[in-house]
Amino acid sequence: MNSWRRISGTFVLMILLSLLAGAQDQPPLRGKAAERLEQYKKVRLMEALKLDEETSIRFFARYNKHMETLKDIGKERNVLTDRLQAVVEGKGGDQEIDRTIQGLLALEGRIGDSRKAFLGELKEILTTRQIAQYILFERDFNRNLREALREMTQGRWDRRLP
Repeated sequence: MNSWRRISGTFVLMILLSLLAGAQDQPPLRGKAAERLEQYKKVRLMEALKLDEETSIRFFARYNKHMETLKDIGKERNVLTDRLQAVVEGKGGDQEIDRTIQGLLALEGRIGDSRKAFLGELKEILTTRQIAQYILFERDFNRNLREALREMTQGRWDRRLP
């Protein structure tokens, strides 16, 4: 199990390094590297949940739809966050700031609602144990990705120090 984590971590680091080497001015996890990471995540999900072909097709149809919804909400959140920054830096009024914050809070609620609906839909496809494994997989995968990014960033800072 420990060697599998090392291999997984190495694979994720290779993807991230290829991303960073390709274009420093692009936001992280865009383009081909993001696609490779997403494909890797899907393969690992299939393994973790022990999905057969039919279940895998049904699961990923809903998973992809859910991820697209979260992506759309994320874009809206970025627009509102940029607006908030512009209002604050432009010395906008408190009412405009409050409206923007309320919009951000509404988006956070939509994210929660979307996740709740997605997990509810999974009851039609997966067992309760598999749903629990999915939740834990998401947490662990994201945690491992953040740790890999942190280690990689720390390594770059260490190389810059005299």
